[in-house]
Amino acid sequence: MRPLRPCGDARYPSDASRTDAVAMRYLIPGEQAGSVPAGVVVEFVGRHRAGGAAEQFTDIKAAIAKCPGGLGKGQHKWEIVKSDDGFMVVRISQKYSYADEAPATVSTFAAVSRVGEAIVVVTDNGWENSGGDQALVEDLIAKAEKRAEVIG
Repeated sequence: MRPLRPCGDARYPSDASRTDAVAMRYLIPGEQAGSVPAGVVVEFVGRHRAGGAAEQFTDIKAAIAKCPGGLGKGQHKWEIVKSDDGFMVVRISQKYSYADEAPATVSTFAAVSRVGEAIVVVTDNGWENSGGDQALVEDLIAKAEKRAEVIG
């Protein structure tokens, strides 16, 4: 997820332009005290040399098109559900079976944005057999973009 890599761990050509990066994780508390978390949100910011963030965004988008995956055993399905110039929201789905439950499709969401010479990624990975929240990711990416403007 840092940045999105639908084709596996292979490096993007634009990775060489990254000069710095940071990632933070936040557990979304459950509705009741002592309950399991509602999800895990991760924010990644990678700063690039001139032109590198645009190349990284293009590399990520091309990788999703090249490696959309599927819902077979051990696979993830990658779909761009919203896209604009320098911005996209990606749904990452997988068939998942929790405990004795029948397999179900669970989706996490990631928003990717280019802010100047920075790439910002916010993901909601859900929790165990619950998926992420697209609306939450879109809300958080807007806030993350504002923070990244100072470095981008």
